[in-house]
Amino acid sequence: MSWSRRRVLGHALVAAAASLSGCGFRPMYARRGRSGNVVDDLAAIGIDPVTDRIGQSLRNDLIERLTPFGEPRYPRYRLSVQVQRSSQALAIQADTTITRYNLRIDVSFTLTDVETGAAIYRGSARTVGSYNAVRSDFATLSAEQDTSRRAVREASDEVRTLLSVFFSRRRQAAG
Repeated sequence: MSWSRRRVLGHALVAAAASLSGCGFRPMYARRGRSGNVVDDLAAIGIDPVTDRIGQSLRNDLIERLTPFGEPRYPRYRLSVQVQRSSQALAIQADTTITRYNLRIDVSFTLTDVETGAAIYRGSARTVGSYNAVRSDFATLSAEQDTSRRAVREASDEVRTLLSVFFSRRRQAAG
């Protein structure tokens, strides 16, 4: 009998799943009866408006990731985010010309229970991206904007993950 890579991998995945189910592992996004799941909790978050451009970009990404069918009309939770963007010269030539920058996005956020008004979770996320500075101002600006978009997307992914873990642990603690 010949063993193909696919068959060996399939058997390994089945064995891993069986061993994980015995140790209490549960998929974070799995539905659990009538009480809902983490996806339902995320979809119940209303996201506060943000004033600056990079914050608005982050807010839009979070809306897309947390509430893909639109923000809830009557949210159970409110998410307040603060975003800071900074740029730092990374590569400097002998003639003091900067050829590479690091772009850093720092996000701090607070999740509030709408019913009680209490802050139930605070967290932060940080991403760093790099881009080259070239002779063309347009090309440099384009690279900076692209790096900024990617960094914001990564930050929104991290915020979503942190919120998912929070809700998952909260559900486990509730029984």
